[in-house]
Amino acid sequence: MHRFMFLGAAAAGFVLCSMATPSSAQSVLDEIKQRGELRVAGVLYRPLISRRPNGDYVGMDVEVMKRMAADLGVKLNVVNSEWATAVAGVETKKWDIVPALCITDKRKEVVDFSESYITIGATLTTAANNTKGLTTLEAFNRPEVVFAVPGGSWSESVAKEVAPKATLKAFGQSTSADLIQEVVAGRADAVVLDTPIQTTVALAAFGDKIKVFPGHNQPLDVRACKVGYAHMKGDAKMAAYVNDFTKKLRDSGQLAALVKQFMTADQIKAAD
Repeated sequence: MHRFMFLGAAAAGFVLCSMATPSSAQSVLDEIKQRGELRVAGVLYRPLISRRPNGDYVGMDVEVMKRMAADLGVKLNVVNSEWATAVAGVETKKWDIVPALCITDKRKEVVDFSESYITIGATLTTAANNTKGLTTLEAFNRPEVVFAVPGGSWSESVAKEVAPKATLKAFGQSTSADLIQEVVAGRADAVVLDTPIQTTVALAAFGDKIKVFPGHNQPLDVRACKVGYAHMKGDAKMAAYVNDFTKKLRDSGQLAALVKQFMTADQIKAAD
C-alpha cells in the first residue's frame, strides 16, 4: 500500500479527493483503442493457450482473444510471460488481459476477473513404478515426496493444499509433458494435472508408464479451478466490456463451439 506524506490540510484534501474519484482515470479499454493493440499475457496452458516452435500462440483462448481484438478494431499481441509474473504484469501494464487464469480470492485482491468460462479439476500423476506407495492422498503428504510444479501456477497451489508437507520443485515456462518427464525419469514423484484434458493427453503420450490419482475423469475433492480473464482492478469500463463480450460469445454458441474444437486430445496434441 502506498504511503503518503501529508503536507498540510490542503495537500491532504487534494490526495483524498483524487483517491475518491477513480472514474476520472482512463480505462484500459480506451488505452487499447488508442494504441491499436490488445496485449495478452502468453502464459502456457494447453489447449487454452500454447506456443508453437515458430513462436505463434494457438489455442481456445487465443481464438477468443482474436475475436475480442477484431471486435475492438485493434490487432492482437500475445506477449511472452510466465505464471509467476502474470498478475503483476496486469498491474504494471505489460499486458491488458491474462487468459487461462484460475479465479482465486488472493488474485482478486489485485486484479478483477471476468465470469468463469470453464471449470477444471485436479488429479495427481505419478510414475507407475514409483516405490513410495502413493496410493492414498495421505501418502503424498510427506517431505520425501517431490512435486514438479510451474512456479506461481494453479498446480502449485493445489499441491500446497493437498500435500503441504511435500517438497515442491518449481519450474518456469513448462508444459505438462515436461513435468511428467520429471516424474517418469525419477527426478520427481508427482505432478498436478487437470482432468479431463491434461490427463487425456498424458495417458495418450505416456501410457502405462504413469498412474493418475484418484483417476482419469475423477478429480480430487479440493477446490476446482474456475477459469476467467484477469484485467486491471477497479476498471469498471473494462470489466463491463469483457463480461459483455464473453456473454455474447456464450449466447451465440461460439464459446461452446471453441470448447468442442479444442477440448480434445487430438487438438491438444496438435497445438504443440
